[in-house]
Amino acid sequence: MRYTTYILLFTLLLLWVVPSHATTNVGTAGAQFLKIGPGARVDSLGGAFGGLANDVTSIYWNPAGISQLEKTSFSDTHTVWLADVRYNYLAFATPIKNVGTLGASVTFLNVPDTEITTLAKPDGTGLWYSAWDTAVSLAYARQLYEQESGVKLSFGINAKYIHQQIHRESATGVAIDVGTLYHTGWRSLRIGMCFSNFGPEMRFGGPDLESGAEVAGDPRTADYRPFPDTTNPARTAALETNEFPLPSNFRLGIAYDVVDTGNNLLTLALDANHPNDNSERINIGMEYWYKKMAAIRGGYKFRLGEDLVDDEEGLTLGLGIHLNLGKRVLSLDYAYADFGRLQQTHRVSMGLQF
Repeated sequence: MRYTTYILLFTLLLLWVVPSHATTNVGTAGAQFLKIGPGARVDSLGGAFGGLANDVTSIYWNPAGISQLEKTSFSDTHTVWLADVRYNYLAFATPIKNVGTLGASVTFLNVPDTEITTLAKPDGTGLWYSAWDTAVSLAYARQLYEQESGVKLSFGINAKYIHQQIHRESATGVAIDVGTLYHTGWRSLRIGMCFSNFGPEMRFGGPDLESGAEVAGDPRTADYRPFPDTTNPARTAALETNEFPLPSNFRLGIAYDVVDTGNNLLTLALDANHPNDNSERINIGMEYWYKKMAAIRGGYKFRLGEDLVDDEEGLTLGLGIHLNLGKRVLSLDYAYADFGRLQQTHRVSMGLQF
């Protein structure tokens, strides 16, 4: 039965990576900030973390992964994103005996203030507007069973509240992530699956989309003549914006420790991604730890299908270090990602286990 499961999963992975020439639906989903993955460690692995999922940022990548945490964990990620955008991610998780692991996260992205322009004043009006996005989530994960052979199965869910703001217009929504993590029992092979950002569509609204109309009998007009028992309700109109779906994604990941001698640990990871607003992507990553103290990482992101030549993402690199402070462990990670013509991004993360 176990080997049949392996064959089915391997067949699914092979079918997944076959390039698709269908419509990619690029630009059809909103809330794009939800696609920026947190954690310098994961970024330097090329985003291949669905099957590894062994730190607190798993709340984002595969919520089932936080079931592997043995200590209360905290992580803070700061990123100078493209076009001077700032991205910050905070995550916290704590295991509770006989209950499972509870977690929470906050994502915040903001862009530099921009001057308002109009057709009459294309060079600027002297007024400025701001734009920012945020998401707050609560996660729960639990190991469903474990066998002496090393077979383990975990399940996790992450519910999030989403808010986007641009000047005085805003959109809100809710979504859930659902994930599983399976330790096969065959050496160190792990398989993870996660469906992210499943939720209803969002729509922008706000006072700048509304307009008022002066109606007969309005007391502000000079010829106002009230009549008995006559009401004059205010009349307003509003522009209706289109609804947009969330950027959902299905992720299938595998991870395997090629070398594990105690002092040396070399792990290979691969993720296959199927987003609803683009063609499929394959992410591969490699992580080498020396004495569980210092790490060097590398990864690459491949876009499948006809968009391959236009993809700007590719090589990722990074470093990590663990500092033992008594019963606490402080982790520091750095990641570099090449975005081709869009130049590079640099990401720094700090974590604490206690």
